[in-house]
Amino acid sequence: MRARDNPFAAQRLEAIPYRLSGPTWEELLDRLAALRFRAALAGPHGRGKTTLLEELVRRLAERGLRTRTVTLREGDRRLSREQRETLFRDLTARDVLLVDGAEQLGRLAWLEIRTRSRAAGGLVITSHRPGLLPTLHECRTTPELLAGIVADLVGRDEAERLPPAEDLLVRHGGNVRDALRELYDFCAGITASPAARTGSPSPPGR
Repeated sequence: MRARDNPFAAQRLEAIPYRLSGPTWEELLDRLAALRFRAALAGPHGRGKTTLLEELVRRLAERGLRTRTVTLREGDRRLSREQRETLFRDLTARDVLLVDGAEQLGRLAWLEIRTRSRAAGGLVITSHRPGLLPTLHECRTTPELLAGIVADLVGRDEAERLPPAEDLLVRHGGNVRDALRELYDFCAGITASPAARTGSPSPPGR
């Protein structure tokens, strides 16, 4: 099977919207407004925080707000010059700053963001741990969530031929991204080392 034909290829996974469980989107946005648009999306690796943040961009735009997003990778203890420019240049009350991976930042860098974001209309972050800002939503995974994603990608009949969602989540500690990587390899017939996973889904999302 060619990588691009694999139902679990990265480009197909990126097209999957976040599946909000618990509150409705209207309730979530109302809560965000009650928090003055300063809040966190919390949860471990692979629970969908980045995907939820991306969906939030569209929802905020519908409310007339503009967003500025930076993404921090492992080891990014401070903002780069380009990231600082993206976040802080010519801020207005219509701007909401989005920082993906805020737990990476050192104390002084986080203090800078909190201080300078006061000129903006809001600050929403993703973080592996709660506490940096009030938690807007805790991203969690369930076998039902994973099963629904798999069924959307391959169809319900084909999904029954794949490893069970519950087993996958147990094996990967609740990380949906890693579970989908395994399904990519399963469909590709790959049993070799991770180096053989050319074209497989990107590393676990935040």
